[in-house]
Amino acid sequence: MTGPMVADGRVVVAWLQRAVLGLERAVDEINALNVFPVADADTGTNMLVTLRAAARAAEVADRTEGPHAVARATVAGAVAGARGNSGVIVSQIMRGLAGELGPDADLTAEGLATGLRRGTDLVTTAVAEPIEGTILSVLRAGADGAGAALAGGADLPACARGSADAAFDALLRTRDQLADNAEAGVVDAGGRGLLVLLDALVEVTAGTAPERPRFSRRIAPHVHVGESEGHVHHHGEDPPRGPHADYEVMYLLPDATEATANRLRAELQAFGDSVVVVAAADPDPVATWSVHTHTTEPGAAIQTGLRHGKLRSIAVNVLQEAGQAETPLQALLDAPRAIVALVSGDGAAELFAGAGAEVIRCDQGMTHAELLAALHRFEGREVLLMPNGALPTPELLAVAARSRESGVLVTLLPTSSMVQAIAALAVHEPSGHAADDTYSMAEAAAGARCGSVVAVTEDALTILGPCGPGDYLGMVGGEVVVLEEDQYSAGEALTELLLATGGDMVTVLLGDAADGDFPDRVSAALRPDRPEVEVMGYRGGQSASVMEIGVE
Repeated sequence: MTGPMVADGRVVVAWLQRAVLGLERAVDEINALNVFPVADADTGTNMLVTLRAAARAAEVADRTEGPHAVARATVAGAVAGARGNSGVIVSQIMRGLAGELGPDADLTAEGLATGLRRGTDLVTTAVAEPIEGTILSVLRAGADGAGAALAGGADLPACARGSADAAFDALLRTRDQLADNAEAGVVDAGGRGLLVLLDALVEVTAGTAPERPRFSRRIAPHVHVGESEGHVHHHGEDPPRGPHADYEVMYLLPDATEATANRLRAELQAFGDSVVVVAAADPDPVATWSVHTHTTEPGAAIQTGLRHGKLRSIAVNVLQEAGQAETPLQALLDAPRAIVALVSGDGAAELFAGAGAEVIRCDQGMTHAELLAALHRFEGREVLLMPNGALPTPELLAVAARSRESGVLVTLLPTSSMVQAIAALAVHEPSGHAADDTYSMAEAAAGARCGSVVAVTEDALTILGPCGPGDYLGMVGGEVVVLEEDQYSAGEALTELLLATGGDMVTVLLGDAADGDFPDRVSAALRPDRPEVEVMGYRGGQSASVMEIGVE
C-alpha cells in the first residue's frame, strides 16, 4: 500500500479545484437530467456554486491554525455557500471526509473509505425522508466500493477508483429506481454530480480521470409515453409536483444543539418537502446548521426557524419547472428591471435617485401593507428591492410572495441599512445579466459592515451601562457596542470598531441631527494610522439615526 497524499490540506484544495472544473464542464448535462424532486434544471448549478464556495474557503484558509485548518474551512465554506438540496448534501460529504483525515490532514485509503461511510450516515440522518434512486444511493455505493477496495489491500488511488466505479454502477441503476427518472429516461442528476466529484479525486490521486458517457434524456421533459399504444402525449397541464413545492427556503441557524436541529427538522416536515438540516461541524455542544426545504408556506418555514434562534443568510426562491409553458411570472423576467430602495430623508432620496434607483419613502416607518401597495406601480416589471432595514425579514418575504401573485417579480437584496445599499448600487450594471447583477450587488452589500449612531431620548440601561438624554449609542446589528457623551466620539469609536477587521472605504450618511463636519474630522483622525482609508460623507437627512456608517 502506498503512503498518504500530501499533508496539510493541499490534496483537499487540489481535489476541490479539479471537481469545480469537472462540474463546470458537466453543469448543463446535470441540469438537463434534473427531474426530482422538482424539474427546475438547477442541480448542476447548485452543486457547482457549493463546490466553488468550498474551494474558495479552502484556498484562503490560514494554515498556521494547524494542519486541519483547510478541512475545517472547506466544510464551513460548503455549508455556508450551499445552494439547493444537492448543495447541502455535498456539504455533508465534505464533512464526513474532513473528519477522517490523518493527524497531518493527510488523505489515506482508510480515511477515504471511512469518510465516505460517515458522509453517507450524515446525509441519511440529515434528510427527513431518504429516497432510493437519488444521490444518496450513489453515495452509499461509492462508500461500499471504497470499503471493498480497502479490504482488498488497495492504496489511495485504487480505493478512489473503486469508489468512483461503484458509484457509476449505482448511477445507472437510478434510472429504474425512481419513477420520475424512469418516466423521463434519465439517471439521477445529483448522483451524476457526485460522480464528477469522485472522478476528480481519481484524477488527483492517480493522474488520469475515468472516461464516462454523457447522459441525456431519452424523451423530452413533460412528455408521457402511453403504456398501451406507445403514443406520445403532450399534457396541457403542468407535470405533477410534490404537495409542498412552490418555494425553496434556505437559511443558517447558528449556535444550535443537535436536539434543536432535530426538532426543527420534524417541524418543517409538517408543511414541507425535501427537508434537510445539516451541521458545519460536530455539535460541541452547538453548531451552525444549514436548513433547506420546499414548501408552499415560506413565511411559516422562516418563522419556524426563528423560534429556535437567530437566522442568517435567508434565501427564498420560486420553484419553476424547466420546460413549462411560459407563465406570467416567467414573462416578467424579460421586462425592464427596476432597482427600488426604501429610503428615509430628502438627501438620501436624492442620492439614490441620482444613482438610478427608484425610491419609496419610509420616513415615518412602513408596514408590509404599505410596501405592497407602493410596489403596485411596478406591475409587469422585475424589481430588485433594497429594504434597508425598514421591515423584518418575514414581512419582506410575505410582501415578495404577494407581489409575485399580482404581477411584480420581487427579488430581495440583503441590505439592512442605506449605506449597504449605497455599496450595492456602486457595482450595479443596468445592462448586465439580471442574475449576475443581483449576485454582484448582494455580494457588495454583504461585504459592507455597517452600524449607526442614535441619540438617546430617555433613561435606559444598556449592556455598556446606564444612559440618558444627551448620550449617543453606536449600534451594530441591533446591539449596543458604543456609549459616548457626544455624537462625534460615538461615531469615531463606531468607525474604529467597524475597521477593526479591515477595510479601506468608509461611507457616512449624515442624518438631520448630525454635525456636517464629521466625515472630515474622522478622516483626519484616521489618517496617521490608516492613511489608506478614504472617508466619503453624504447628507441623508434621515431622522431615525444621527448617522449611518459603512465600511468596505
